[in-house]
Amino acid sequence: MSEPPDSAASVPLLAESLPAVPGFGTAQRLMESVLLAAATSTGLYLVGSVYIDAYFNRMSIDSTSLDLPPPYVALQAMHVLPSLLEYPITLGILIGLYRLLGRRLARVHSALNWMRSRLGRVFLFILNLILVSPLLLATNRSMLDPLTLMSASVVSEVNELMQVFGTLLLIYVIWLSFGARRDIVGELRHHRWVPIVLLGMLYLLDSLIASAHGAGQDAELIMSGLSSSSLTITFDDPSGELADLAEKDLLLVIARNGIFYVVERQPYPPSIEPVSYMIPGDQVVKARVQRVVPSDEELLILFPNDETGAP
Repeated sequence: MSEPPDSAASVPLLAESLPAVPGFGTAQRLMESVLLAAATSTGLYLVGSVYIDAYFNRMSIDSTSLDLPPPYVALQAMHVLPSLLEYPITLGILIGLYRLLGRRLARVHSALNWMRSRLGRVFLFILNLILVSPLLLATNRSMLDPLTLMSASVVSEVNELMQVFGTLLLIYVIWLSFGARRDIVGELRHHRWVPIVLLGMLYLLDSLIASAHGAGQDAELIMSGLSSSSLTITFDDPSGELADLAEKDLLLVIARNGIFYVVERQPYPPSIEPVSYMIPGDQVVKARVQRVVPSDEELLILFPNDETGAP
């Protein structure tokens, strides 16, 4: 008669036969991916909304009256895409150079080890300061921004937040270098929420300021007729209700909700108080729209000295 199997020995066999259950690490990675996607979409919408607000307000048009859809607003962040990629690319280049020079070149590796051993915490402070210096410099530049002098400007509100987070980041870098004796790259690699929040907020605020400046410049080109998107518009008005606009050089800004939003064309640089008009569509029988800049002359405006390299 056979003996029953040992219960202690059967426990590992039973555990191996059970299906694998996703651990906490998988759930954490999934949650981080969801939060990253939500933060990215929210950031793009904020950048786009600041662009929309600054762009239309520069032409004396209330952006809230346009009732633009959220996807269109978020898409406007593409106008400042180079500014959005500036800090990530700079940070990647700095980290890549540090790793490449420290691992591949023996002399540089020995020099870094010597500096780390001799300078200690000062070396960590210099290293961390270099990595966050683009954002700290952007914070310093924002203090001198002319748009911050305008109390009603969105940039002025963003600038106040940028000063707060810039100061907190500098304090954190000092503590991380002299107190904890760690580098900020390692903190990001271990998903520490403090550096992620500080760097993320400063990056977002800097992007908002760049978006407002880019929108203002685009609006000035539109009003001056120097943009490839500038369109002149004339209205067929048999009733004579728009007779006072017949002699004005008008540029179409946008047609939305049955209303034509137009602005008076001005020489560059345009006035800081441009005049715009809201013309209901039911007062217009026909509207004639034409490009200001011919398609074959766009390069001449961008490269007035014929620097395109074309034969």
